[in-house]
Amino acid sequence: MTRVPGDLYIKYDSGDDGSDVIPQGAAFWASPSIWLTDTGGNSLPHAITGVDNWVHVQVDSMSTDPRSSVKVQTWVCDYTPGYIGPDSARPSSGGANGRTATVATAVTKSAPGTVHVTWRPTTADLINGPNADTGHLCVGANVYVETLPTPEGARLSGGKLDVINNRHHGWKNITVIRNAGRRTPFAFRLANPGAEPDDFVVRAWELDRETAMGRVEQEHLLMTAFVDLVDGEPEPPPVPAACQQEPRERTWLAQGGRLVLRGLPEATPLRPAEHPAHVELRTVNGRDQSVGLTIRPGELVPVVFVMGCEGEPGEVHAFDIVQQTRDDLVLGGARLIVVDVPEWHCC
Repeated sequence: MTRVPGDLYIKYDSGDDGSDVIPQGAAFWASPSIWLTDTGGNSLPHAITGVDNWVHVQVDSMSTDPRSSVKVQTWVCDYTPGYIGPDSARPSSGGANGRTATVATAVTKSAPGTVHVTWRPTTADLINGPNADTGHLCVGANVYVETLPTPEGARLSGGKLDVINNRHHGWKNITVIRNAGRRTPFAFRLANPGAEPDDFVVRAWELDRETAMGRVEQEHLLMTAFVDLVDGEPEPPPVPAACQQEPRERTWLAQGGRLVLRGLPEATPLRPAEHPAHVELRTVNGRDQSVGLTIRPGELVPVVFVMGCEGEPGEVHAFDIVQQTRDDLVLGGARLIVVDVPEWHCC
């Protein structure tokens, strides 16, 4: 497919400048430009049912010319059909029309803009998890400008997001797991987005040490209750959700310091794991790091990710799990961050 033209874009990773297509195999579902907070502006690693959660989307531009009236649609989606967008949107996030907000300032290459919408998840959103108390969903976003003289992008009321070919689209899906030197399972379900039975491959692998402690990964670690930042500047006060331009953790980390496990007798730094973990996917067809599946339309096939490690407290592992077609087309994925903690440690 041909890339959709335009200057506006949503970053797929922290180094993205919008000037090129997203490379094959990139984790386009882990955008640093989409994040969650509570109403007070405190970052959330997970959404909370029954209360307002704020979804923030930052819009960048490749042009020095200011663009006004920039709008963003957001949806919270069930990824199991094999895609995200209006056609997989949850009712709690506005259904197929999603929720739309306008960037309050002009957007330029040197001045990104951010929109903020509220989302109140319900217990019906606790899906795709290993138990009834957790859920795994994806946030999708679409940027567009309707006003003359230079409209860009388009408002959506149906269909799917095409993050690879349309830089107006963004996707965020990331989960943090605590691990204490034992085998840790993570359960999810896969589906077939087509109209006929088809063959798919689900793969899992551990990412390199640099990625395990990348900029976005550090931000998400700092959002959790068991991680603190020391030897740097004091924690910045929360910015009201409606005024945020970037996650508070991004501001705090930019001032220096190091991440440590909270609540230990001695400061224990977070760092990339010294030794790789054992990674395995378990399905009805077997267990391995790469498993083939035949999935019928409408079927939800359970998959369990299991990792095992014997690391030291504070060691961090990062993993990607990806579903692909038999032609190697990536349908979607998830990034997991695992932190080794002592057996007795709690949040």
